[in-house]
Amino acid sequence: MLRIRLGVLMAVILLVALALSALLVDRMFARQQRSDMTGLLQRELDRVTFLVESSTLGQDFLGESSQGLHLQFVTAGGAVVVPAGSPAPLPLAATTGSELVDYLGARVMVVAAPWRLPTGSVIGTVRLGYDAEAALADRSRLRQILLVSAAVIALVSGIVGLLVVGRELRPLAQLARQAARLDPADPKVEFSGPSRGEVGQVRDALTAAVAAIRERQQSERAGLAAIAHELAAPLSVVAGQLESLAARNPDPAVTSARDASRELLYTSQDLLTLARGELALDVQLEQVELASVARRIVGEYRGVTLTVDDEGLLLGSPQRLGQMTRNLVRNAVQAASSPAVVSVRVYREGDEVRLAVSDDGHGLDEEALAHLFDVNFSRRAGGHGLGLPVVKALTEAHAGTVSVESSPGNGATFVLSFPTLEARLSDDDA
Repeated sequence: MLRIRLGVLMAVILLVALALSALLVDRMFARQQRSDMTGLLQRELDRVTFLVESSTLGQDFLGESSQGLHLQFVTAGGAVVVPAGSPAPLPLAATTGSELVDYLGARVMVVAAPWRLPTGSVIGTVRLGYDAEAALADRSRLRQILLVSAAVIALVSGIVGLLVVGRELRPLAQLARQAARLDPADPKVEFSGPSRGEVGQVRDALTAAVAAIRERQQSERAGLAAIAHELAAPLSVVAGQLESLAARNPDPAVTSARDASRELLYTSQDLLTLARGELALDVQLEQVELASVARRIVGEYRGVTLTVDDEGLLLGSPQRLGQMTRNLVRNAVQAASSPAVVSVRVYREGDEVRLAVSDDGHGLDEEALAHLFDVNFSRRAGGHGLGLPVVKALTEAHAGTVSVESSPGNGATFVLSFPTLEARLSDDDA
C-alpha cells in the first residue's frame, strides 16, 4: 500500500539523517576529547619541563601529577630513570604532537619533550602519557546512546509518519473507492473530498473527466437513437409488406426476405433501446400474462415449442417483455442445430414468474459466459451482439434477473425471473 511505503520511506530517510547526525556528533566528540587530552598533557608537560630546566630533578613535583598521568624521564639510550622500576618506556608519537598508543595493554595518549638539564644539555626525553580508556569508554557509551536514540526516534517517527500519511491519503483513498464504483456505461458518481490542494485538483479532474464522458455518451446515444429511429420507420413498412406478400406467396425467396426484414427491424429496435440508455428505466407497467407474450412471440418462429405451467401474471410492459422474449428466442434459433430444436417454458417458482428458453446448440464455455451480456458479443459469427445486453437491461428494469446455464456441447438455457404481481404489489404497499 502507498501509505505503508511512504511511512517506511519517511522512517528510512529519518534514520539515515539521524545516523549521519550521530556520526557527525561522534566525530566532533572524539575531536573534542582528543583536544582536551592533548591540552591537558601539553600543559602538564610544559610544567614538568620548566621545573626540570630550572632546578634539580626531584620527586617533589612528580607527586603533583594528576591522576591518570604517566610521567617518565627516559635517557637517550632508552632507559627509564624516573619513575624507578618502570617496566618499559612510553612509546613516542610517530609525529610531533599527541598520539594514541598501546602501552601495557591499554590505550594511552602520549606527548614528549626534550629532557634538558639546567645547563641546557639534552640527555633524553620527558614523556607524558594519559590513560585514555575512560575517555574511550565515554565515547562508546555516547555511540550506544546515539544509536538507541536514533532507533527510537526512527520508530516513533515511522509510526507518526504512517498516521500522518494515512490521514493525508485518506481523501485519495476515498476518491479511488468512488472511481471504482463508476459504471463506464453510465457514469454518475459524484466525487467528494477536499476542495483545496492536490487532492482537490484530483477530485476536480475526475469530476471533469466524468462530465466529459457523460456528455460524449449522451451525444453518441442521441446520434444512434436518431439513426435507429430513421431506420425503424421504413423497415416497419418493408417488413409489413413482405409479411403480407409471404402470406399470399410462400415462395422461399419471399419468406427469406421477410425473415431478413424482421431481423433488421428487431435489430433497429434493440439499437434504439440501447441508444436511449434511460429508456429501460422508464417502462410503462401494467398487468401482463407472461404466457400470452410467449405465445405471441413463439408463433413467429417455426420449430419452437412452448410449455405453459403457469400464466405468469406480473407487473410489466407487454412491449418490452415481448422484446426480451423475442431476443432470447432469436438467439436460441440462431445458436441451435439445424433443424432448430428450441423450447420455451413459462412457470412459477415461489414468488417468481420465470421464462426459460433452451436450445440444443454448441453451448458456451466459461470465457463466453463471462462476456455474454457485453455489447458487441455474439454467440454466432457475424452477429451484432445487441440482443442479450438489451435483455439484461430490460429484465433489471422489471425488477427481475437473468441467468444462464450452459456448457460446451450441451446447448444453453436462458432464464428470466420476475417477481409475481402479488409480490410487486406487496412490496409497493410496504
